[in-house]
Amino acid sequence: MIYTFPFDQCLTLDTAHVYIFGAGKVGNEYQNQIDAQNRVINKGFIDNHVTLNSARYESIRRIGVYKPDVLQSAVYDYIILACSYKLIPELCECLFNIGVDQRKILIGKPSNIYFTPNIGTEWNDYYDSVERSASLRVEQFFAPALSKHDISILQVLDFPCGRGRIAEVLYKKYKKEIRKFVCVDANIEAVEHCKKRFSSNDIFEYLVNNVDGFHCYPLDIPDKSFSFIYSFDAMVHFSYTWIDFYLGEFYRLLNSNGFAFIHHSNLGSANVKIDASKSECWSENPGGRSLISYDDVKRISLRCGFEIVEQTIIDWNISKLDCITILRKL
Repeated sequence: MIYTFPFDQCLTLDTAHVYIFGAGKVGNEYQNQIDAQNRVINKGFIDNHVTLNSARYESIRRIGVYKPDVLQSAVYDYIILACSYKLIPELCECLFNIGVDQRKILIGKPSNIYFTPNIGTEWNDYYDSVERSASLRVEQFFAPALSKHDISILQVLDFPCGRGRIAEVLYKKYKKEIRKFVCVDANIEAVEHCKKRFSSNDIFEYLVNNVDGFHCYPLDIPDKSFSFIYSFDAMVHFSYTWIDFYLGEFYRLLNSNGFAFIHHSNLGSANVKIDASKSECWSENPGGRSLISYDDVKRISLRCGFEIVEQTIIDWNISKLDCITILRKL
């Protein structure tokens, strides 16, 4: 079982200072998720039984473990319960007894499924189903944006590239302008497919990026390597923390005056209505969309240093489900 940190509730604040109640496995999972972003600060772990010396996880020992009574004088925004659901009443009773406001207590979401894009065959049916729509999507979304904003495509990064369906159409359409085309994906089988697909063309390069569950890592590519970075039909699944991380990477990798084209979820917007409740787990939502909004991406982009060039809301089977955000590195 994997537990998802309640970022959607914490990040109504620019920076949230929290304590995590539970210095065990779930608390360690939460800290791993927090370490992947920079807007939630864990001030310490709370536990009735675990001490600093007995803590099993390095992340917990690094931050510190305290008894619940420390909260009586502490300053914080939220307390996050890091436990199985059956222990929630016990932890809440402990907090209520020391005067904690129940509105400051947040609970994460357990899930057996999280975004692990480096699995291989699970995506094959999807790749097959969308292959024929690549030309339409390029003409519908890419070509107007490239023309309207006078975007240089001298050096291009496709992230995540999948089996390269968008890359192939873009290259055929703009091959007189492109001098380097790099395909990156965490799915090893997808990257191998791209190598075969573009084997006769030496301007293509390939990289398998490293992810492990909640963690993502910098791309093994030098700074200022690209004039254009795009992501289509993939970051719609990405959590807030992953988008935050990779937009920072895109800023690092772009040349001055370089552009990023980001297709992402807008399901997190209040004005997107669905029949069921919205889930923190992307796979439980319509279209596998994460709880991200165009405002979230705007906020992250500005913090990274980007200029917001354009944000275009897209209707699929659900009104306003997605957004394409175009960014420029000044």
